[in-house]
Amino acid sequence: MDKSKSASMVYDKIVNQYAESFHEPSDHIDKFLKYLPAQWKILDIGCWTWTDSNYMDSLWFQVTGIDLSSGMIQFAKKKYPNINFQIWDARKLAFDKNSFNWILAACFLIHIPKEDIQQLLSNFNSFLKENWVIYIALQAWKSDEIFIEEPFKPDEKLFLNVISYKEIGDLLLKTGFTILHKFERHPKSKGELDYTKLYVIAQKSRKPTET
Repeated sequence: MDKSKSASMVYDKIVNQYAESFHEPSDHIDKFLKYLPAQWKILDIGCWTWTDSNYMDSLWFQVTGIDLSSGMIQFAKKKYPNINFQIWDARKLAFDKNSFNWILAACFLIHIPKEDIQQLLSNFNSFLKENWVIYIALQAWKSDEIFIEEPFKPDEKLFLNVISYKEIGDLLLKTGFTILHKFERHPKSKGELDYTKLYVIAQKSRKPTET
């Protein structure tokens, strides 16, 4: 089975636990939202916590939230019916070029196989308007692809792409982004995985490098 699809099926089984455990917007999100005019369009990719989508919507941004987990999206639609939530495999998105001012990918790439990430970031580049930014949150350590026990359901194995800072930096450079900021912290709650939390803000600076 596709690794990303298998991860989404695990999340289908733990929707309520996530809803009860994660209430705060992603770290450092305010540092960048405050510079964007209200009503600008934001794409929240891998919006499984839906907290970010709701927070951005409350600040009058136009938010589109997508996730491959049907359980997460169904919950989000019921809780926040005013937000445009869609079940979608991000690797198959077909938005027009320059559709969004900002892209949020909070703990999303961690469930995408390494072989798919460069093309995915290239697609994100095309969705973004010139000079605007993407926010990426990762589980960072030595680069690896593994299956781990899901903290909320230890009998389920969750696919995880552990991404190093050098790795994501090289991928962003190849796909036409320039890193503006990075932040790191250690896990601080029971539900968080035991990896460094890496937050990267990158600006669209050019078209991706041809491969």
